Amino acid sequence: MLAKEIDDYIYKKSSYKGEVEDYHHRYKNGVLTDCIGYVSKKGSYKFATITAARKVCFVLHLGKKLHTETAKKLQKEIDDLLGHVYEKSDSVSLTPGELYIRLEWVDNLEQITSFIDKAYEMRLRKQ
Repeated sequence: MLAKEIDDYIYKKSSYKGEVEDYHHRYKNGVLTDCIGYVSKKGSYKFATITAARKVCFVLHLGKKLHTETAKKLQKEIDDLLGHVYEKSDSVSLTPGELYIRLEWVDNLEQITSFIDKAYEMRLRKQ
């Protein structure tokens, strides 16, 4: 249910709703994988992904080159907000410049919308 709410927020309610397109339609000829990726029409990189690869996880891509330290800071904020440390729940190494949110830890969409918006804005900055 939360995955659908995230999708609706990004495509129908966010301030950038008209600027977002599906990553797979843009880069993979519509061929789907284990994730739903969101990319800005103004940029060329994903800013968010809902994936089953990491036990149903929402990933916010800030960018490795410019935002690795910011991502670490924001990950701690998310972990504190949700009352769980993501890194302890995933044996796979985390990618620098990304934030990870387990959907089952989120009580309501409003807890994470500011992080989604921030990821969108940061991803548009030059990589």
